[in-house]
Amino acid sequence: MCNKPLIPLLLLLAIAFSSSAQQPVSTATSADTARMIVERYLNALNYDSLPSNSVLYIESSIYDFENRSDTLFMKRWFMPPHCFRTELWYHKQLQIGYRTDGQSISRMYDTVKHAWTDIDLASYYDFGGSYDFHGPLYYWRSNGTEMHYVGEREVGGVKVYQVHVETPRMYSRDYLFEQKDGLLFFIIEHPQTFGDEKLRGEHVEWRAFTDYVHVGKCLMPYTESYKHNGQVTVIDHRYTIMKKDKRIFEKD
Repeated sequence: MCNKPLIPLLLLLAIAFSSSAQQPVSTATSADTARMIVERYLNALNYDSLPSNSVLYIESSIYDFENRSDTLFMKRWFMPPHCFRTELWYHKQLQIGYRTDGQSISRMYDTVKHAWTDIDLASYYDFGGSYDFHGPLYYWRSNGTEMHYVGEREVGGVKVYQVHVETPRMYSRDYLFEQKDGLLFFIIEHPQTFGDEKLRGEHVEWRAFTDYVHVGKCLMPYTESYKHNGQVTVIDHRYTIMKKDKRIFEKD
């Protein structure tokens, strides 16, 4: 259940790409090619097909092999178009919580007061947005992202397209898409500085996505893995489309 055999393959991929970093190619069609690859991926995910009269529920089991033998649980609810709620539980205690209706209500869970407190919508998207199931590429049209097509590669027998992404005041990333089905399966993050200012926030060295499953008409990864501070974490996701219920986003 913890997918430990997956880790050696991911480490192999990370070594292969970190040891042979490439600069984005400079051609007139580089950005256009990158966008075509990303659009193919987003079309395969088909997130826009989520019914507006339903709630997408994601329950994730997070396995941290270095420091914990037990499991964290992340629970997420999304109701199109703007309602989000995220909760991270450990030992039956709520550790992290964010929720918004996308309009007038945005709250976060205060672990000191053990209560939900009001925040503004901008603060929600600064923090709660990190737990958005869509992923950073989903909003590339609106967040100022610049994409460049690097080229074709083969890693572990898998032929991939590599796309380099620069997003203002965020980490730059290299995205690897399988040529066969267009699905994303590996991301490498690169730390950045802006003048003398170091970028704050969590820096994950790489992320991997495998075992995509159908959820209604959508396609989503069952297993997600990442490496942070030398430690590999594996996350298994379970998806359910539920009947629309606004109380999920209003109840403390």
